[in-house]
Amino acid sequence: MKILITGIENSLSKYIKNYFDNTHEIYSFTRDELDISNREMTYRIITDIKPDILIHVDSMSNIDTCESDESLAYTINTIGTLNVAYPCSILNIPIIYLSTSYVYGGEKDSPYFETDKCSPVNIYGKTKLAGEKLIRTLCKKYFIVRTGWIFGEDNCFVKKVLSNKNVSMFVCSTETGSPTYVADLCNVIEKMFYSDLYGIYNCGNPPSTTKSTWVKKIFNYAGIERRILEIPENFLRNTATRPKNSSLNISLIKNCFDIDLPDWEDRLIQYINTK
Repeated sequence: MKILITGIENSLSKYIKNYFDNTHEIYSFTRDELDISNREMTYRIITDIKPDILIHVDSMSNIDTCESDESLAYTINTIGTLNVAYPCSILNIPIIYLSTSYVYGGEKDSPYFETDKCSPVNIYGKTKLAGEKLIRTLCKKYFIVRTGWIFGEDNCFVKKVLSNKNVSMFVCSTETGSPTYVADLCNVIEKMFYSDLYGIYNCGNPPSTTKSTWVKKIFNYAGIERRILEIPENFLRNTATRPKNSSLNISLIKNCFDIDLPDWEDRLIQYINTK
């Protein structure tokens, strides 16, 4: 299968490329090679290659940078997605769009279903949701994958935590989400290659957890004794607000693709033991 992947300088894109490299014909581009904010360039490259499927990963994903440069965030995350979606709609190419659990507003006390209202609280979530809407408007064949707290690729959150094991660790005591092991995300993506069950899907490893519990488990499984200082959200000097709850109900993936995603703790142990 001929697969085009956007944003290959992104560590997640690199992982996805390497995951499928031996079994598929991969076309991957850095933003210099495929500038998704450039409509003509994007159209030309996609229509020249005519991939069997396109995985759109390229985005401005630093949440605080999005908040401080709203115009650039919309240019890349929203207009860039429009530029990618348009040739896919013209050529009827299925598109897999990696979105974010931050499209949800965080007001629920339980994990979010795909059908729940989206009311993002930061620019990153708003620009990604706008990208989703454009894909749904333009394309007939699309998989929108809402995921978050991804780990396992280079430069992931777990690596960053462990590389800062000797400095004070302050973690929000209220933020809840769903850690997602990158190999499981790729497994879900691969199932979508051979499916016509198009739509929106949540993807994360169960069960939901707090950010502070996740950090504690990282140190615990790495055999590192650390005291984690839990503080309320309003004490953290982040530029962007994070939703209090971005945890995901993943029953739809199970029902549609017959995938049982393992617990994130099992995957965390596996990942740390390979480092």
